[in-house]
Amino acid sequence: METFSVEFKVGSLELEAIVTAFDYHRRFKVEFVTNEDNPIILLRSEAGEWKVEQPGQRTIPEKGFQELGEAIDKHLDKIYSIKNILVLIDFSAAALNAARYAAVITTRFKTSSIILYHSVSVPLATDVPLQNPPPAIDFQTESIRELNKLKKEIELMVADDITVTVRCDERPLAAAVNILAEQLQLGLVVMGTTGKSNLEKIFIGSNAVHIADACRVPLLIVPKEAVFADIQRVLFACDLKKVIETIPTRPIKTLIHALNAKLYILNVAKNTASFNPDTIAELAALHRLWDDEEPEYHYTDHEDLVAGIMEFASEQQIQLLVTVPRAYGFFEGLFHRSLTSKLAYHTNLPLLLFREDK
Repeated sequence: METFSVEFKVGSLELEAIVTAFDYHRRFKVEFVTNEDNPIILLRSEAGEWKVEQPGQRTIPEKGFQELGEAIDKHLDKIYSIKNILVLIDFSAAALNAARYAAVITTRFKTSSIILYHSVSVPLATDVPLQNPPPAIDFQTESIRELNKLKKEIELMVADDITVTVRCDERPLAAAVNILAEQLQLGLVVMGTTGKSNLEKIFIGSNAVHIADACRVPLLIVPKEAVFADIQRVLFACDLKKVIETIPTRPIKTLIHALNAKLYILNVAKNTASFNPDTIAELAALHRLWDDEEPEYHYTDHEDLVAGIMEFASEQQIQLLVTVPRAYGFFEGLFHRSLTSKLAYHTNLPLLLFREDK
């Protein structure tokens, strides 16, 4: 449940309403006074069409309801836009590459700020150690100095109207990310991974899986070897379980539109679930959600779902992999193992995780 205010017009009148969103941003209660006895109830379909379920106690013409729906849409687009990007920095080569990657992708979004953040509670990776490591009491001061050096580099990579700031504190990383997400209205969190054994040793045990599980905004995981190229082919890998209730369709579509990329949708499922009635119904729901984007639909029942996804990504020359981590364990499967030589060459593929609608 989320509450926000919008402004809209009814004829020559400019009105302000209090909107409360329910059911994964598909049902909206609209009030002009808090706790109205008879509020407006609007429904928004998967295709973005508005329907008045309950008109409320005020006389509002059809065009007024249309204006109200458009005002809510505008607010939701603002929520899902990537105006503010938080980059998690531990001064490893992977983290520095992630910061540079974040700087370059701002050309595809209406980004207004990048925040470089270091949590002193996270041990430094050793790829690029701080010069002359300071005593513990001065650790935060030295970290800020290093952040400011990185800030100068990133400022040269972004447009003049994008601000770059630094933050450093002692809060636990996952808690800090969510606090900053709310305070700064973050649209994206970016972090780096070293890949292979270093990934498991440094990141996964303490950071990446924990952040992926806790982060309330989209999380972009950038491998150490990733180099930004114009993203034209995006793969969304998903299972066929409660797709309407759980897939955050709108923010993913907002991303695809911003990138102006070709969308590929890969259904992943164990072969035992291929043709049961529930799966067929979920597949139909998936098409209702996504057909307007004109994606290419594909299917894999590979015994190793991670291998199936990554093989497909290689075959189709995918440049960005998008998924919603949940029961089928894609994220854990991808990173909680020593990658075989068959998958190792995929470590340059960025992974964008969206939080499941709940």
